Amino acid sequence: DRWITVLTDSGSVALRSAAGGGIEIKPSDGTVADNDEAYLHTTAEQFLFADNKPLIVEADIQFSEANTDDANVMFGVMDGIAANALQDNGAGPKASYSGAVFFKEDGETVWSVENSDGGTQKTTQLTADNSIDGDAHTAGSSDFQRLRIEVNPVDSTNLDISFFIDGVLVAKHKDQDYANATELAVVIGAKNGDTNLETINVRRLFCFQ
Repeated sequence: DRWITVLTDSGSVALRSAAGGGIEIKPSDGTVADNDEAYLHTTAEQFLFADNKPLIVEADIQFSEANTDDANVMFGVMDGIAANALQDNGAGPKASYSGAVFFKEDGETVWSVENSDGGTQKTTQLTADNSIDGDAHTAGSSDFQRLRIEVNPVDSTNLDISFFIDGVLVAKHKDQDYANATELAVVIGAKNGDTNLETINVRRLFCFQ
């Protein structure tokens, strides 16, 4: 009971029958429709942005675009996981939440990162111009990618959030306000961007605070 799913459109989360094991997240079963979605998240919201309590969340994930750039994918920590945690039609994570996530949206090919305090977000799309290491970070391939978020409180009102891909620091959001922070669940999910099934494979997933 540590994990639960949100399957709003007959999707599935199941054990992965492949070397290395893990789980497979499918937004649709049977008929595949645009904006079908599926999420896996911790049953309880066990984490919280708080002073003197650093947080690390990390996962190894893999997906290949079923159609060019249509997949919507998200991983990180967020409160209130429900339908449309990823908004329809490539609009990214929901408009108001507590948390920090990697995400990839319909129509794009690179990762973006975001942290949110209620309706206030800071977002960085990991293009070559925006990434700390100067590289564009493509989301999805035949290989697994290790995504890591480190949250380090500076004081009782501000924190720094660092985002890593395969051990490389790709973005850092400094001095972010968390005055409205609420409890968080670990979440990973996918939403179809068209009538193609966008499947995520997850081999490793953890959070520590």
